[in-house]
Amino acid sequence: MAIGPPTGMRDWLPQDALLRQQLMETISSTYRLYGYLPIDTPAMEDLAVLLGKGGGENEKLLFKILKRGEKLAQAKDRELADYGLRYDLTVPLARFVATHQGKIPKVFRRYHIGPVWRADRPQKGRFREFYQCDIDVVGGVSSAYEVEIITATERVLKELNLGPYRFRLSDKRLLPLLLNGFGVSDDHIGPITILLDKLDKVGVGQVCSEVLTLLKPGSEAAKTVEAFIWDACESRAKEKGRHARVDFLNPHLEKTGKACRTAIDEVLSNLGVIMDSVRAINPQSAIVFDPILVRGMDYYTGPVYEAVVEGYSSAVLGGGRYDDLIGQFAGRKIPAVGCSIGFERILAILQERTAGQAIAASPRALLICDEGDVGLLQRQAEQLRNEGLCVETYLDYDDVGKQFKYAEAAGISWAIKRFDAASLSVTVRYLPERKDLALPLSEFKARLGVKKPA
Repeated sequence: MAIGPPTGMRDWLPQDALLRQQLMETISSTYRLYGYLPIDTPAMEDLAVLLGKGGGENEKLLFKILKRGEKLAQAKDRELADYGLRYDLTVPLARFVATHQGKIPKVFRRYHIGPVWRADRPQKGRFREFYQCDIDVVGGVSSAYEVEIITATERVLKELNLGPYRFRLSDKRLLPLLLNGFGVSDDHIGPITILLDKLDKVGVGQVCSEVLTLLKPGSEAAKTVEAFIWDACESRAKEKGRHARVDFLNPHLEKTGKACRTAIDEVLSNLGVIMDSVRAINPQSAIVFDPILVRGMDYYTGPVYEAVVEGYSSAVLGGGRYDDLIGQFAGRKIPAVGCSIGFERILAILQERTAGQAIAASPRALLICDEGDVGLLQRQAEQLRNEGLCVETYLDYDDVGKQFKYAEAAGISWAIKRFDAASLSVTVRYLPERKDLALPLSEFKARLGVKKPA
């Protein structure tokens, strides 16, 4: 009998769970500064919700749930399942908004942190069960909502102290418009964008080689597209940012026809407004223009973005505008824009950086049991908790030295050897220095950084 967790899933030891919880709290508290509130949805959704609603490749990775009881016995071969586990948090949001129309404000800001499931092939850094974190504005038409989400999310990255990063911005419509203007047929635009999405993983040489197999050898379109990809990758490597549109795109725009140029200019103008607005709010913003940015979800309809931390090839977050998805459920068009933080990728970076270090929970102390009166010990512990202290109790009478060793193994630095309720004083041992101190309770609380209880 296998005693480990299911393939592609994990157990979480206390230190990792603490780090995960701290990450959740940092993200949540930052987004609440901007008025975003939490929601939650069921782990399962009806298959009709999950299938055919713009999930793209993720729909192929659904964990489907068999019908139960008599319904299963009467089901036909292709109708054995009626529910599925959610593979992201955006499709459930669309269903949520459609369900609760009239109960939520016209412009609805939410964040959602929770597990999702994909029947993927497990490998390093890729799991079948993992956490996502989404932030969305539903009902907002203006590009000012993109500005708000980017600004809030850059604040999250700053709070997490992940190091230098680039916040890449483009538009879902831009790359197809450019390719069309270069003479690429409609049936080849989709496959080329899929190949470009692999750039960070396989490199520009392989991508160009595969792109050229789709185009007529030696054709003007093939030459133009190849030159565009190489120049775009060079621009990405240099992260020219604010000037990338002028320095890099202009020579290529001259090769597009007038019919495409008007639409391209409109898209570029909107992106320019977003970038300038973000920088006006946050002059330290790392936002850069990246015309070959591809986001995999089919439901994006406008600006898209992702962030890449220096030293890591995979994006740590991504998002964009999706004005058509929610309307498929609500029966009317509802604009929306959002961002999905790569919770697991950020967590992996933090785990790598904190390897071997104890993750600090709330400051806590161990109340030593040295008289064998467990009832008294628990009453004293409760008095200390009423004072705002996080207190763990050693409930078995044991040698004091062993209790000190237990505290150290549990990551506890302070052991309370004696508590005098009458004088509100304690005798404590600071374990890292093997030093005993007699202190007023107020001073001990100050040393632990305990705030006055509400």
